[in-house]
Amino acid sequence: MFKSNISFAEKQLLYYLPKAGKYYELNRNYSEDSSSNKTTSLLSPFIRYRLISEENVLKKILEKYELRDCEKFIQEIYWRTYWKGWLEHRPAVYSDYLEDRNKLIEELGNKKFYLNAISGNTNLSFFNKWVNTLKEDGYLHNHVRMWFASIWIFTLNLPWQLGADFFMQHLLDGDPASNTLSWRWVAGIHTKGKNYLARKSNIEKYSNIKISKNEILNENATPLIEDKIYDVNELKLNYDYNLEDIKYIIIPTDDLNILKDLNHKKVKVFTGFSKEDYNDHSFSEKVIKHIKDICISNFKDDNFYNNIQIDIEFENYFNSLDKWISKYQIKEVHLPYVTQGNWKKIYKKITKKYQSINFINFNRKYDVNSWIFSKKGYFKFKQNIPKLITDI
Repeated sequence: MFKSNISFAEKQLLYYLPKAGKYYELNRNYSEDSSSNKTTSLLSPFIRYRLISEENVLKKILEKYELRDCEKFIQEIYWRTYWKGWLEHRPAVYSDYLEDRNKLIEELGNKKFYLNAISGNTNLSFFNKWVNTLKEDGYLHNHVRMWFASIWIFTLNLPWQLGADFFMQHLLDGDPASNTLSWRWVAGIHTKGKNYLARKSNIEKYSNIKISKNEILNENATPLIEDKIYDVNELKLNYDYNLEDIKYIIIPTDDLNILKDLNHKKVKVFTGFSKEDYNDHSFSEKVIKHIKDICISNFKDDNFYNNIQIDIEFENYFNSLDKWISKYQIKEVHLPYVTQGNWKKIYKKITKKYQSINFINFNRKYDVNSWIFSKKGYFKFKQNIPKLITDI
């Protein structure tokens, strides 16, 4: 379904551009992504790692459309940005999710009802197909994800944390912020008291599925309750930097194309990831291979990087990083800002290991400008999208 390279990603963007206006607005809820009639762009496995950045997609779209003609597509791009900013302001939401997930795996990991759900062996035939599609393709249409999460929580009565974990294991576009917060939203604990209920009529309307009478969904469930209150943390962000000062950079796989987006070539690069530390979730081989392949393709297949010295490592990340630092006698390294997930942990390990090096974290202006409005609900964020578009 997906080819994990920069050429496929760029072709997919160009293919979908003519559909990003009214076509997307009218058809986006129909779950036809696995057929020849694509209702959504299928760009998320590439935007997730910024092989193609949100900002780049927005620029391409706005070259072709006025905002009023592609507003729904633009809003969906900004949802990802909003989720990331919201979670950065409340990092304990993610750490609490991981802690709860670990406890639940110990408690329920070998229970038959949980194992039946993740192996596609429930009494809901269409749900079982979604499980198999997720494992085979590494992808589900967004509407299917909402139905899936709702059924997992309210019909199968499974903890939302285990469902979020299952998604992250298999989704090629699995994003800690979007995934965690979307599951919380479905459960009714993100927007407290407001849950999302999958209904037979809705599933049948927006898919090719016919649900039999003996496949019963809980369409009257009440929202889950959470007594935790998460305070908003202020972020330390750095967007006032000089590109010429970036001479050595460690590029995380969460922000692969930052140099091209900044149009900066006078730099030496170390990239890849520390496999042993990339373990917030038990990622499938398909997910790990996707990340490796798009990382390699980004730097090998794009002429922009032809004259840039780039070291790529996955198997012996820190040994190779030692050699890179020693080879160039590096005293200062720039680090693109990373959001919640595996790279927070890897950065901490890097900065602790090389205490004699001056590490400078820096941010994309796109993120800084957007996250200002990510402290509250999406409605307030959405009101500022025209201003954000003007900024880019």
